[in-house]
Amino acid sequence: MGRVLKIWSLIERADWRILRWCEGHWGRSPAFDAAMMAAALYTPFAMLALIAIAASGWAEPARSSAPVWAAAASVGAAVIVRAAHEPISRAARRPRPFEVEPMQALVAHEPGDSFPSNHAAGGFALAVGGWHLGDVAYVLLALAIWLAVARIYCGLHYPSDVLAGAASGAVVGYACSSLQWAYRESLPHAMAGLASKGL
Repeated sequence: MGRVLKIWSLIERADWRILRWCEGHWGRSPAFDAAMMAAALYTPFAMLALIAIAASGWAEPARSSAPVWAAAASVGAAVIVRAAHEPISRAARRPRPFEVEPMQALVAHEPGDSFPSNHAAGGFALAVGGWHLGDVAYVLLALAIWLAVARIYCGLHYPSDVLAGAASGAVVGYACSSLQWAYRESLPHAMAGLASKGL
């Protein structure tokens, strides 16, 4: 138990060191601050819009159903990880940085459970879950990383909140992406087998 508390103490120290560094850079570049605030607030909507466009088949001239399956896996992963975080957040009950220290976050936010970061989890779930969306997947991953960094920079989460959220989102996204890929690959074979048997 003592070792666990020591590790947690080191994590919290690192969290605050990074947050203080971010706070010290607020105001140095209003344009950068505005970009990070916009990323912290609106990146999930941009990601969902990209996924919807990709699912429409604009990158698949042959009208394949693959983008729809990949988009479903992406959004499904985000929903699953969000639901899974509910009991974890309630159990952890970790306050947000601005509730603990006299610091004003760049983005106004209600007090609430900080661990793990649902935004980081959702972003990585969308990106990894939609890994079979083609080149769009790389854009989604870049946006997920930007979102995660922005949530820290704006003082809405501790870095450890974001790392935990990103990890859980990536794991759930990978599972959903793998399952939909396996199902989509096996379905045509199963259908062909039934057809050969006259069923």
